Amino acid sequence: MLRHLHIENYALIKSLDICFDDRFTVITGETGAGKSIILGALSLILGNRADSTALHNKEKKCYIEGEFDISTLNLQFFFENHCIDYDSPAILRREINELGKSRAFINDTPVTLPVLKEFALHLLDIHSQHQNLLFTNSSFRINILDQFAGNEKCLKEYLSLFTQYDKGKKELQQLLEAQFHTQQEKQFSEFLLQELEEAHLESGEQERIEEQIRVLSYTELIQSNLFQANQILSEEDLSVIPLLKKMAKNLETISLYDSHIQSISERVNDIILNLQDISFELARMGDTSTLNPELIVSLQERLDKIYFLQQKHQLKTVDELIEKANTLRKTLLNIEDNNERITHLEKQQKELFQATLDKAHELSSLRSSKINSFSDKIMQTLKELGMENSAFSIKIEKEKELSQTGADHVQFLFSANKGIPVEEIGKVASGGELSRLMLAVKSIITQESLLPTILFDEIDAGISGETAGKVATMMENISSFCQLITITHLPQIAAKGKKHYYVYKETIDNTTFTKIKELDNDERITEIAKMMSGEEVSASARKVASELLNNTKIKN
Repeated sequence: MLRHLHIENYALIKSLDICFDDRFTVITGETGAGKSIILGALSLILGNRADSTALHNKEKKCYIEGEFDISTLNLQFFFENHCIDYDSPAILRREINELGKSRAFINDTPVTLPVLKEFALHLLDIHSQHQNLLFTNSSFRINILDQFAGNEKCLKEYLSLFTQYDKGKKELQQLLEAQFHTQQEKQFSEFLLQELEEAHLESGEQERIEEQIRVLSYTELIQSNLFQANQILSEEDLSVIPLLKKMAKNLETISLYDSHIQSISERVNDIILNLQDISFELARMGDTSTLNPELIVSLQERLDKIYFLQQKHQLKTVDELIEKANTLRKTLLNIEDNNERITHLEKQQKELFQATLDKAHELSSLRSSKINSFSDKIMQTLKELGMENSAFSIKIEKEKELSQTGADHVQFLFSANKGIPVEEIGKVASGGELSRLMLAVKSIITQESLLPTILFDEIDAGISGETAGKVATMMENISSFCQLITITHLPQIAAKGKKHYYVYKETIDNTTFTKIKELDNDERITEIAKMMSGEEVSASARKVASELLNNTKIKN
């Protein structure tokens, strides 16, 4: 439960400290005094968003800190899951700097807003008169029924299945859309790959073909020059080799007389041997180098095919074309993998849908089994609130599709007058009737869920007279199950509180501040009298106020 709230530099609040009773605390004050500001500050430590406009002094930080007794709530699991040191009381703190950036802490450990909000769900339920409109929301009505029926375990199991099914459904839809868009891509990729495979490309073949074509294109010139070169070496009378042989013979004749000449003669013979080898090679090349127009055409066609593929794929080499073929194969394999994934996922989704549907039916059965008892309790509570002639019932219809709440559409049907058929609650209930209905629901759910703290923000709007006393008694009953904090304009409710805080405005040095003070018994009598009769407090108003307080004390 909430023990203490400290607010500093927030909106019109310079600094405030509030200690709450463990049963029933009431907060009163004139309209516009700042009661909603206190509620806004409290909502910040429960995970709501904030910005720099919340700062009273724009040059200083804003601090909101709440102390919660959690010793009886078995929340150790939460601290373990989020690596936070467990301690009771737990301190929730929110800091907002001059730029509007905020930080959140649980027991001095920094946490994100979602974590702070998740923790707050275990601590406190804030209800304002505007939330009465939630009666028109089917999810809200289902949530109420589930809380009453104690469907937490079944709902958790259903949500787990539905989340898996919904995730798979979205994944399958994406795959099917991708499959539709890739079908044409697949056909085109298959065509490109077939074209490349039929080309039977080999690494380095482009260079070899280009060389062959160059050689074949100049066959006549090559043969002519080879012939002339061979003629120079050996075929003519004045060719090089015969002349060198004659020279070698002359040197050999005189080499007997000079050792140096013998050396030169040997070197000339070596040259002759080399030239004879060259002459033989030239002759061989001349014989093999024949004009072949058909081969040139064939090689040119092959080269044109390679050039075409390179231009088509905007590549420069055969190796790049081979790599392109490998990439296309991988693309087609991925497409095939997607098809297999779709087949597998479709089968999985079918099984998961059936399991989710079965659990939804189980959840529906649990809800249906509690409709009558919940309606009876609502009717009983409404009678206690002065609505003896009202009628209330619940209708469950099946939705066409599964949702996070199951397969049900829940309607709350209501009639405030005897003999008038019940209709959808949002269509026929007035503001005051909606307030009493919400109070009845909160009263019943509080007893079932045992949420440690409930805060009512002017839930009594539209209520007066004898009904106000019955509402006050109802709130007092709620406070016997949990801590109750109520912001109210009704004297009957204000008199029920164990602690009574008064919110007011004060102007200091031309600056307006919101302040709060705890009222003693005499101040409470005065405040409750003002709530009944206005600023001019009469003796009779004080007497009634005193009686209201005394009656509450006697009951307690």
